Amino acid sequence: MRSLGVPDEWLDLIASQVPDILALVRRTWQTMPPLAPDALENPTTEEFCRRLRQSRAAADLPFRIDIELVELGESSDADQGRMDIVFSPMLPTEAVYFCLECKRLNVKRPDGTRSYATEYVIHGMMDFITGKYAPQVQHGGMLGYVLDGNVSGAMGRVSTEIGKRSEELGMKGSYLVRQSSIRTTDPSAKETRHWRVPNGDLFVIQHLFLPAKTS
Repeated sequence: MRSLGVPDEWLDLIASQVPDILALVRRTWQTMPPLAPDALENPTTEEFCRRLRQSRAAADLPFRIDIELVELGESSDADQGRMDIVFSPMLPTEAVYFCLECKRLNVKRPDGTRSYATEYVIHGMMDFITGKYAPQVQHGGMLGYVLDGNVSGAMGRVSTEIGKRSEELGMKGSYLVRQSSIRTTDPSAKETRHWRVPNGDLFVIQHLFLPAKTS
């Protein structure tokens, strides 16, 4: 899925920025206001993106942050999904970026708390594996808004769903969800590794499960 027109040094550049991006996300989340137990995804992501831009500017980090960017397909009738948050280095290409997909977890409903772990996997992770998002890079991110604050429970349910769909997700071996190799001491940071079809390129997803403040 990688393009021969994307120089290796450009891919190396965005890969080198992933630690700064994850640190920015983790740090900025601490500034978010309390969220309702059934907070909606889009307004939460919009507010978070505004705060990310403010934090990025204060830290003088060399990438642009956009929300709801469209990944154009090879044809006009291709499924064109909107990526939640995109971090783009200052390069003369739209193909090199770090996409962060944001999903609610542990949402309070009238009939009880719903995990939304299935949606996290099918409508989040799978878009990376199919190449709908980030087709020419090797890294992407998932951010789970844990609305009830139960991070360990949310991670456990997502891990179970990943295990059920490991073959679809292009995963190998039994150790599917591991500690992030970038944020090695952060208990809320996990990592999954995937081999995309048809060419078998390795794609790494960094996962952050962050608890919402409650009012």
